[in-house]
Amino acid sequence: MRKRLVMLWAALSCCLLIPFNTASTQSPIQVSHVVAPVNQLSISDIDFRHSTTPKWLFTINITVAGSLVVEMTIDAGFTLPNENYPMALKIATEPFTVSGTRSISNLDFDRSIQLKPGSAGYQLDNTAKRRLEETALPTGQIPAGTYTFNVTVTSENGEGHTSFEIVLSNPTTLELMSPIDGDQFVNQFPLFQWLYDGPSSRISIFEKLPGQSSLEEAASGVQHYSAVTASNSLQYPSAGARALEPGKTYVWFVEGLIGAAGGTTITRKSSLRSFTVSNGSQSFSTLLDELARALPKYQELFDEIKAQGFTTAGSLRLNGSAISVTDLQKLLNTLRLSPDAVGSVEFE
Repeated sequence: MRKRLVMLWAALSCCLLIPFNTASTQSPIQVSHVVAPVNQLSISDIDFRHSTTPKWLFTINITVAGSLVVEMTIDAGFTLPNENYPMALKIATEPFTVSGTRSISNLDFDRSIQLKPGSAGYQLDNTAKRRLEETALPTGQIPAGTYTFNVTVTSENGEGHTSFEIVLSNPTTLELMSPIDGDQFVNQFPLFQWLYDGPSSRISIFEKLPGQSSLEEAASGVQHYSAVTASNSLQYPSAGARALEPGKTYVWFVEGLIGAAGGTTITRKSSLRSFTVSNGSQSFSTLLDELARALPKYQELFDEIKAQGFTTAGSLRLNGSAISVTDLQKLLNTLRLSPDAVGSVEFE
């Protein structure tokens, strides 16, 4: 019996010691980050030591228990299509003190936080630098790709880490697709479509008022509707927005939104286009064109209908039931968003 009690006490002692051993291995330095939402950068934006117009790019948050003297190193690399430069940039600071929590941004380098002298504090690999400069020469922007930053904060008591990526796209393409310019048969809930290779864009729509002689004049007035979207299309809402009125002409354009260093946003603006909301009567040819655009996999059928010269009898029916032009226009908008929902198409 005595032996069992001794063994039980020994087992309990081991269990009680486990949490204390686990806690003692925790790092004394906690590191996190905040990164600017950027889509393009210039060479000067990443030349933290020599830039004459530095802009905020990231902030490193350091938390310690009590007060510690620490050093920070940042190893940065980038990946382009078919190219990889894993050790393109190295930054190293002189020792500095952290009491509780301290935030260090790239704007603090060589100001409140000193970098080590010479190449020991800031070193950009010559091959990587040459590649960036060659690509940036025509536009001033460093190439599109993924830029990775690995941050290490060290002290005599241990170290902490954080890593982040900045993905640059350098958007250049912005082209309006539909409604086509001057379209006279647009419905009250059109689907706007455009091409843009950036992450987000803003569409603006203006009513062309009587007496306004140009699209530019119309687009300088009060917006009829505006929205920011992460996609390259927008279905005009049936609620929560001023209605597009039949018989009226509207002007629209799209601005590509490009995030730049310093928290600023650069816009790339498309050309202006106009369209007129239909009073309800659309030509059979226009309806066919809209159906063909909404259902591209049935293009051969629509081509055959046009080639044989078919015309409309004046009434529209869907699955045996009569529908109005407005109903058909709403159906067209639905089909544009979900063309695979149609299993077959027949004309009588």
